[in-house]
Amino acid sequence: METISLFFMRHNRHTPMPPTPERPIRYYDLTIVLEGSLAYRIDGTPITLEAGDALLISRDMLRARDATSNKIDYISFNFHAETPPPLPLVMRGVVQNEAKLMIAACDAVYKCHPLGYEEIATPLLLAILRTFQENLKEAAVTPLSAKIVQYLHKNLARRITLADIGRMTFFSPVYCDTVFKKDMGVSIIDYLLSRRIAEAKKLLIEGTFSLSEIAKQTGFSDSNYFTRVFKKRTGYTPTEYRKIYAAN
Repeated sequence: METISLFFMRHNRHTPMPPTPERPIRYYDLTIVLEGSLAYRIDGTPITLEAGDALLISRDMLRARDATSNKIDYISFNFHAETPPPLPLVMRGVVQNEAKLMIAACDAVYKCHPLGYEEIATPLLLAILRTFQENLKEAAVTPLSAKIVQYLHKNLARRITLADIGRMTFFSPVYCDTVFKKDMGVSIIDYLLSRRIAEAKKLLIEGTFSLSEIAKQTGFSDSNYFTRVFKKRTGYTPTEYRKIYAAN
């Protein structure tokens, strides 16, 4: 999934569309429903998508779609890929805040570059696909890891140690970290830092808070430490990252 090439994107906001007749497609189609519902037939199987769901149709699948109403808000990405994205056909409830922010960024790219948006928006599409992978992975983890994930998400602004995790779960910190890494592919602390950086990115793009306020809200002890970790993980300082998005 590292090499994909977006060639078409359409964000349909409450505009009725005619039915799409059944035909094979020669590319990958990712459709994300933000509001309302969409009814498909994929290789003859009826599939209904609700708000928060996504559909990834692979090359050579037969696709048909019912007519849409004026109550549907969805976005579709058509792209080529060297290898099939490691995602299922139907993804329920994967569209969370991170994906919605990236979709908004895609809309902004299209507005500013209507004749050359494909190359600029391709990394955003790749990020959306990766976000769906992570969301599906979290949905399939053991109850212990799910409990740890929930705790981390609710306490991003707090100082969290493995000892805290142990006390919260009533298991040893080492056991918690071992189970979590098996489920999630990363350690508890590495996952926590990734979530903090993701939240910091959102706050930087929104542009409401200072760096010190963002550092505090995302659990970093001070803005200097926040800057060091952010640059190590993204390649940019928080200030550089904010300027990049402000310029788009």
